[in-house]
Amino acid sequence: MKAFMFPGQGAQRIGMGGDLFAAFPDRVRQADAILGYSVTQLCLEGPLERLTQTEFTQPALYVVNSLAYLQRTASGPAPNYLLGHSVAEYVALFAAGVLDFETGLRLVQKRGALMGQARGGGMAAVLGLDEAQILAVLEQHHLADVHAANFNTPRQIVLSGRREAVAATEPLFMAAGATYFKMLQVSGAFHTPFMTEARDEFREFVRDIHFSPPTIPVISNVTARPHDAARLRQRMVEQITAPVRWAESLRYLLAKGLDIGDFEEIGPQGVTVVKPMVMRTKAEAGPLDASVLAAEAAHEAMQNKPEPSLHAPIATAEQSVGSGETADVEIAGGACLPIPSPQTFTAACLGSPEFCDTFRLKYAYLAGGMYQGIASVDMVVNLARAGLMGFFGVGGLKLDEVENSIVRIQESIPWDAPYGVNFIAHTHHPELEDQLVELLLIHGVRTIEASAFMEVTPALVRYRAKGLLRGADGKLQVRNRIIAKVSRPDVGAQFFSPAPQRLVDKLLASGAISAEEADLLATIPMADALCLESDSGGHTDQRMPFALIPAGLATRDEMQRRFPEHPLFIGAAGGIGTPEAAAAAFVMGVDFILTGSINQCTVEAGTSDLVKDMLQDMQVYDTDYAPSGDMFEMGSRVQVLKKGLFFPARANKLVSLYRQYESIDEVDAKTRQQIEERYFQRSLDAVFAEVQAQTSTADLERAARSPKHRMALIFKRYFKDATRWALAGDAAHKLDFQIHCGPALGAFNQWVNGTDLASWRARRVDVVAERLMVETADLLVRRFAAMQATRR
Repeated sequence: MKAFMFPGQGAQRIGMGGDLFAAFPDRVRQADAILGYSVTQLCLEGPLERLTQTEFTQPALYVVNSLAYLQRTASGPAPNYLLGHSVAEYVALFAAGVLDFETGLRLVQKRGALMGQARGGGMAAVLGLDEAQILAVLEQHHLADVHAANFNTPRQIVLSGRREAVAATEPLFMAAGATYFKMLQVSGAFHTPFMTEARDEFREFVRDIHFSPPTIPVISNVTARPHDAARLRQRMVEQITAPVRWAESLRYLLAKGLDIGDFEEIGPQGVTVVKPMVMRTKAEAGPLDASVLAAEAAHEAMQNKPEPSLHAPIATAEQSVGSGETADVEIAGGACLPIPSPQTFTAACLGSPEFCDTFRLKYAYLAGGMYQGIASVDMVVNLARAGLMGFFGVGGLKLDEVENSIVRIQESIPWDAPYGVNFIAHTHHPELEDQLVELLLIHGVRTIEASAFMEVTPALVRYRAKGLLRGADGKLQVRNRIIAKVSRPDVGAQFFSPAPQRLVDKLLASGAISAEEADLLATIPMADALCLESDSGGHTDQRMPFALIPAGLATRDEMQRRFPEHPLFIGAAGGIGTPEAAAAAFVMGVDFILTGSINQCTVEAGTSDLVKDMLQDMQVYDTDYAPSGDMFEMGSRVQVLKKGLFFPARANKLVSLYRQYESIDEVDAKTRQQIEERYFQRSLDAVFAEVQAQTSTADLERAARSPKHRMALIFKRYFKDATRWALAGDAAHKLDFQIHCGPALGAFNQWVNGTDLASWRARRVDVVAERLMVETADLLVRRFAAMQATRR
């Protein structure tokens, strides 16, 4: 069996429907005639401010979702069930033949216009509490102006009501045990009695509309059961003021025998909004109890009514639970059966389901942060919309650039979509870490990727502390999560331990954290996950995964015994660019994988087209090691592209000179001239003048005292120039491009050679992730089958 789901508001994005409008020109002309504007122009060009207005969002999503359904069913069979979230229920009705395309669009246009007129309302997302707990808080505090509006999963519920009243409930729900509370950017109290006026006007509008019996069962948002043809009009009117019972709808279908792999999201390409809700619903509550459906069926038979009751629509006997087992059988620890089939072993089986649930992910897959915004806003946004997490690369960016980027990300994705920010260590400038933490706390960034840390720092401790809260039930709530990227198990053990007491005492004494937060820090590890970084692009210790991963897993198992109630996760990074590499990591026992280099050669990567052209042609042997510009004096190294470039050799030459001499004045005249003419293309005095204009007073004072430090500042400028030239695609300095990259991209290029992903212009980061995970699962199925066959 198969269920098609259609996402509602929150799935919209600029560029959606691009391939669909050309495929269905007649439908597009019909839509334009009804709407009075070009839906193609709205979806492809925006502006975003207009596309996100309810009166425009709803018709646009109806058109795109409907065309996506037509495209999907043109090459495959129809589903067994249909359901759409809120406004997308009209798409399900169109797909089931209840409404024709034009009638459905007219209804959605009117609905969107009425709902778009709402003012003074507000909505908020609450995670961590179930329906009974939410309703208990509302009743206990007599909150008549706040209602539960969307039951997205059993523990992901959206409140709606008078805006000030909704906002004022945050401390009440957090005290009751919620793990997350966020106001949403809407102006109406949707799906509540506050929309009664809009509902009544809509009732008059649909009075003469004909609703045909559905040819495919459509699950009602109002009842969470299949629509009764006789009450379709009534239910769709009620939907404007009634809560969306999405979680119960999913649980109903799970009880019917569907499993996660049987649900397919149909909507804007590259956007995944409702599919992750299936996984979370199964994890949080599972299917409805069979006795519930059996009782409904029995009641229906006794009453001898052809339609379900108002509050409990009944399934037919043929649809009752027990007609079949779920296909995706699991064994202890969440692992799939050792002899899988393509139907039962999918990408969702890879890694840890608990990790996916904790971080709200479709797959156990992350995309790491790459400095200077190479891991860009677009990269993070597109992954988030696909139900995957990427980390925005803040290294080397000014604080205002980072803040603007965070705001853009948050405004571009659904409120509960996963995303994170890379947090790189600043050994010599801890104030930069403090400034970034302050920014993350202000904007409510809940997940960071801690990179290049050799020890836990005060800034990380403060970030962790500010996300801790003891709920009314006594359970500890962890809102700020840390994934620490490390290449040494001993460093990992620090992150899987509580915050160092000396740092906690220091922060407490300064007033940076509260006494309660200091106490709570002692009860949990600093990080939720370690990502074990093998030989990779950028900073690397050249570790081997086959030695590093087992050591990391042993460390995790040891530390897990100290924190039995706080799950600890292990991931793998470095060298992952093919299904074979990903499969090896998962078979070794990691909970997730993290990719890096392969994402630098995608459409969304924040680097130049010239760099992407170079990366697209590299092979696994086209990298080399060079000194790290930001850790020049410490001897840290990075892996970079060497094919056709002088940067690795020149960077190593500068480090050699730095180690050999105590001052720039000691360098012989010939070597100095070579550096000035070939490396910098200007005099070293001119270089230092530029450095002076961009360097802190403390650093300049140190340079005045130490000629060697002055030399380091001059030489480090070459590294900054080499990065800047590469990001800008400055062809005049192409030989000096600094391009952090590991051999994983060479392996990826070989894997996709001759396919639709051969050109980087076809590589979208979410498509790359999906392809890698799906083909990894397929590879494991084939490998297990081959090994099993050899035993017979």
